[in-house]
Amino acid sequence: MNTTAQRICAWSGIACLVAFFAGFWVIAGFIPPPSPKLTGAQLGQLFTDNAVRIRIGMIVSVFAAALLASWSAAITVLMLRMRGRVGALAYTNLAVGALFVLEFIISLIIWESMTYRARDPQILLAMNDTAWFLFVCITSTPMLQTVAVGTAIFLDTRDGLPDPVFPRWAGYLNYWVAVLFTPGTIAVFFHDGPFAWNGLFTWYLPLTVFAIWMITMSVLMLKAIGTSGARPESGSAQDDLANQVQELRAAVARLAGERKGVPL
Repeated sequence: MNTTAQRICAWSGIACLVAFFAGFWVIAGFIPPPSPKLTGAQLGQLFTDNAVRIRIGMIVSVFAAALLASWSAAITVLMLRMRGRVGALAYTNLAVGALFVLEFIISLIIWESMTYRARDPQILLAMNDTAWFLFVCITSTPMLQTVAVGTAIFLDTRDGLPDPVFPRWAGYLNYWVAVLFTPGTIAVFFHDGPFAWNGLFTWYLPLTVFAIWMITMSVLMLKAIGTSGARPESGSAQDDLANQVQELRAAVARLAGERKGVPL
């Protein structure tokens, strides 16, 4: 099986992290984030003084965010190899991964547009608040993605059969990541402290967990892709297909029998 495209997509997760931190942190200087307590005048001065670096940093970050789509696609392909008919969970991962990209990009474009022309300080405050809430408070999509992946892993490993796509502990990792994303949901209630958008529990902890999750899953994906490339098509996928064919044959036979019993 040719796995080159899958490998490229799996590596795109690592590339996403490197490019994002380069653009968002090194170039734009958004780590640590601007305080929610900044006045409109202070925020305007910040964006005026750093307009060029913010623009360049956001452009780099937009390209980084797009790589989440190919990375999610690689996970989806591997999930479709799993036992237990987890197709619905696989496509949930793919759909939510696409939404995750949009949530990143919209915030980045808002920050980029704040450097485009001089604006009223209150408008800048509203734009900045909106961008950070999009970036931090929408936790439902990454939570659903990690829960979908974790559940699929548990279904794939529940019978203790050999050669699961991902090890069972990766399911627990995904569930814990979902839990640790949760605090960002309530950042809208705080202007300072650990639960503000620049706080420990809503920014630094989720950001660290996100990086660990992407690196770990990327390594596991590359290992799983290597395993699939070293042998013919996955037996679990063939077994599922064979079972579906048998069910269809049984249904056709049953319908044919019922049809024979109906008088013309």
